[in-house]
Amino acid sequence: MAYLKYLFCFLTLTCAIGKLDAQPQAWASPEVESMYNDARNYMSSGNLAQAIAIYQQAIQLAPGQLVLHRELGRAYYMMGNYDEAKKVLEPIISSGDADEQTYQAMAACLALSGDKKKAKSMLQKGIARYPHSGLLFHDMGKLYDDEDETVYALETWLDGIQADPTYHVNYYEAARTYMNTNKTVWAIIYGEEFVNIERQTPRADETKQMLIEAYKKLYSDIAAGDDMPKYKNNKGTNANIVSFEEAVRSTYLKLSPVVSDGISAESLAMLRARFSIEWSYRYASQYPFTLFTYYDMMLRNGYFDIYNEWLFGKAESPQQYESWNTFHAGDIPKYETWAQEHIMKPADGEFYNDKQVDGIFGKKRKK
Repeated sequence: MAYLKYLFCFLTLTCAIGKLDAQPQAWASPEVESMYNDARNYMSSGNLAQAIAIYQQAIQLAPGQLVLHRELGRAYYMMGNYDEAKKVLEPIISSGDADEQTYQAMAACLALSGDKKKAKSMLQKGIARYPHSGLLFHDMGKLYDDEDETVYALETWLDGIQADPTYHVNYYEAARTYMNTNKTVWAIIYGEEFVNIERQTPRADETKQMLIEAYKKLYSDIAAGDDMPKYKNNKGTNANIVSFEEAVRSTYLKLSPVVSDGISAESLAMLRARFSIEWSYRYASQYPFTLFTYYDMMLRNGYFDIYNEWLFGKAESPQQYESWNTFHAGDIPKYETWAQEHIMKPADGEFYNDKQVDGIFGKKRKK
């Protein structure tokens, strides 16, 4: 239980810092900004007592600087002093000036204090105030997940993807959750979107491993005839009425001979190149989708095979990946340079998930 508390705190801290760094601050003075940066450095190094002391001094100089109060509250809850953290954060929330990270920090304090009901209520208030905050949807989903409310957790992460398609952690949560369902297509799609945003982390490496397993599961489920519920369609397979999910699944089904000898980095590269061509011809105009457009861009620029090796090679076999790099020296660095200049960024308006979640885990949601 103690580890779960630490994990929750770590995840919320990591997510919030990413948001904080992306938001410019208008500082009351250069001195206050310098103190803030010093305190952040102390927090990063684990010297929370010194960070708290500096935040308190900075607040005396700039009492209206919201970020100082918020980070003081965060420092308190990282130290485990949740009562003091709540004392600092409550006035900000009551004032109506709280940003999304303040709601997140307050909810974390409540959850780590054992009051998950109030934590959920706090996140709901935050989401009502910031309906496009993928960060808050993520933390709400984690609370449901911790209580084994998997259906609600997945629904919440999907809401987060729809509301904030660039917030990548919801893709990670949704992908790993879909691996336990008969909707493997979404594990593949969301897992790949995640690793294209969070590219160089242990969590990304874990997801690459999951993607190979997801393709194996997809074709195993297709062979067994139980990969997903059948859609009612009185007009056959007309591309104009099939859902996005069914379009992806049926395209992979059509291409199953490509991987008849097994799933590997090499066979997946061939499969996915043919998928891209087939998708562009049949469904691209009906379902514009950034990830699949990215496939086409890489094919046209000669990077698709390298990308697939980057995505699957090491996950399949570190030894084979090392050998591949020996014979293709410089290809991965060249691709990574190109990828930095051509970032895959999920777009608004491309959410095609029907959110049919009830029953896909073999159990009904709790009341």
